Amino acid sequence: MKYKILIVEDEPEIVKLIQNRLDANIYDVSVAYNGDEALKLIQNERFDLLSLDIMLPSVDGLTLCDEVRKRHKDSLIIIVSALDIDEKKEKAYALGADDYIAKPFSPKMVALKISSLLKRRSELTQVEDVTFAMLEHHEALKRFYVQNHPLTLTVSEYTILETLYSTPKKVFSKEELSQILYNNNIGNIDKKGIGTHIYQLRKKIALYSDEEIIKTVRNVGYTLYED
Repeated sequence: MKYKILIVEDEPEIVKLIQNRLDANIYDVSVAYNGDEALKLIQNERFDLLSLDIMLPSVDGLTLCDEVRKRHKDSLIIIVSALDIDEKKEKAYALGADDYIAKPFSPKMVALKISSLLKRRSELTQVEDVTFAMLEHHEALKRFYVQNHPLTLTVSEYTILETLYSTPKKVFSKEELSQILYNNNIGNIDKKGIGTHIYQLRKKIALYSDEEIIKTVRNVGYTLYED
């Protein structure tokens, strides 16, 4: 089955440049030249990935990004824009964009980004379902969400949770977690300190979920996955 791609761009030449780099045997590409056209497509179809320009007639790309995220949590979004400023990038990522490419750009790079994002999503979806499905990780923002609620974490708490989250079924001892923090120049935190960090993480997660997401394997360590 082909990947469904939507390119939203008001400049036909740019559309052509991107399309020419996408293998027709792999991608089913739709195009919208203004925000209204795109909005209608988004409301009626689900796309694997969308490439959105920000400055569009009628409905801007950031509004479209927000609409996509409300309707399709798993769709990938790339913002392609001449507005190469931090404020726009931050807003795009806050609205759920997965990547931001500034114009002028390399069509080859856009095609590679599309391929890479779709490959990564495919790898993630092949991981078996786990008991903490309500936990989401937004790498671009370096932030975790529990049932759509952002967690306010310290650097060390975030690093511990990211470590547990990114390695399926591995149980980490307190010593291993302490070494990971040290290797990341976060500090020399002993076993007791790791226990305190785990306690604080559980406390923050418990604000939005009754489920014990971080599990203790007695006399071994901690994991987010359970056999």
